[in-house]
Amino acid sequence: MSWLLLHLVATAVLAGVGWVVQVVVYPAFALVGAAEWPAYHRQHLRRIGWVVGPPWVVQGVSVGALLLASPWEHAALGALAAAGVGLTVLGAVPAHDRLDADRDLRRLLRANLLRTLAWTVATVVAAAQLAARLPFPP
Repeated sequence: MSWLLLHLVATAVLAGVGWVVQVVVYPAFALVGAAEWPAYHRQHLRRIGWVVGPPWVVQGVSVGALLLASPWEHAALGALAAAGVGLTVLGAVPAHDRLDADRDLRRLLRANLLRTLAWTVATVVAAAQLAARLPFPP
C-alpha cells in the first residue's frame, strides 16, 4: 500500500501544480514585455523543473513498482503516467520551444490542459484504489 500512497501523493502534486500553471502561470506569460520575455521564459523553465522534477520521479518509480507488483490492477495508472510523460514530451516541450518565436500561448495551454487532466484522472484512480484497500468499520 505504501507505493500506492506515494503514487497518489506525487500524482496529486503534479495535478495541483498543473492546474496552478494552467490558470495562473501560463496566462500571466502574456503580461511579460517582449524585451523581458527571453530571460523570463528561461527562468521559468529552469525553476519549474525543481517543482515538478521530484514528484515526477516519485510518480515514475512508484508506478513502476505498482506495475511490477500487480500489472493488471495498476494498468490504468501506468497508462495515465505514460500519457503525462508523452503529453509533456510531445506537446508541452515543443510548445515552450515555439514561444520564443511567436509567443502564442494557445498551444502551450492546450498541451498543459491535456497533461493536467491526465494527472487529475490519475489522482482520482489512485485515490479510489487506495480507498478500496482501507478497512472500513461495519
